[in-house]
Amino acid sequence: MPVDLHIHTTASDGSFTPKEVVEIAAASNLRTIAVADHDTVAALEDARRYGAELGVGIIPAIELSSRYKGKDIHVLGYYVDDKNEKLLASLERLRAAREERAVRIIECLQGIGVDIDFSNVLEQAKNSSVGRPHIARAMVGSGYVSDFRTAFTQFLKRGAPCFLEKFVYPLQATIEIIHNAGGLAVFAHPGLAKLDEHIDEFIAFGLDGFEAYHVEHSEQDTKRYLRLAEKKGLLVTGGSDCHGPVSTHGQRLGRFLVPDEVVDSLSAAARR
Repeated sequence: MPVDLHIHTTASDGSFTPKEVVEIAAASNLRTIAVADHDTVAALEDARRYGAELGVGIIPAIELSSRYKGKDIHVLGYYVDDKNEKLLASLERLRAAREERAVRIIECLQGIGVDIDFSNVLEQAKNSSVGRPHIARAMVGSGYVSDFRTAFTQFLKRGAPCFLEKFVYPLQATIEIIHNAGGLAVFAHPGLAKLDEHIDEFIAFGLDGFEAYHVEHSEQDTKRYLRLAEKKGLLVTGGSDCHGPVSTHGQRLGRFLVPDEVVDSLSAAARR
């Protein structure tokens, strides 16, 4: 049975609730999924509960934003202990920084005539960590832009008038945060990051694997990272990177399938 080890929920910038994610996974005959929200583990308790009810294995995971030599990089943490105090403290610092950034972005938007306020954004975020997607949805809901993509391209993406760099931990610290919480650190969608020349440095920091299977990887990308993982003795994972239908890429859950043997290798490494 196939698996999907990269899924986002409403706890970060996804549009499916944890319950909906598990229900779609069950209907799609996925054996195992990993809920890997951006910089939060808030969805894991619900995901485990619904997974137990519907017979879907849940790997506790997270996707941490990081930076190396000025370039953005995402790191997936698998089998993290979501009750780990150091992990939670690290995530709280990120949450507070996200909120401060959102306030500054909103102030920028107001300054150029987009009159949304923080309460509009919180309404979109509900109980999740505030980010640019919630600001974009507030802009759509208030009628300032026609769609999510336009909000990003005209106002929020890098190079747009109201883009602001976010606080992240450096790569080595990010890997340490994952390891200290008992997890395995995996380079997310490396084919998109274009940082192959630094991979030996990442391995020296303790990187455990590559997300070789990713919906936006070409077949050539996937083969390259499968070969590289074998050469370096690293793990391989993969997933749809599903954010739900309300995203720039549409609904991917249950449509991008990953071989189930990646779970066997991953779980064996987590037990060591």
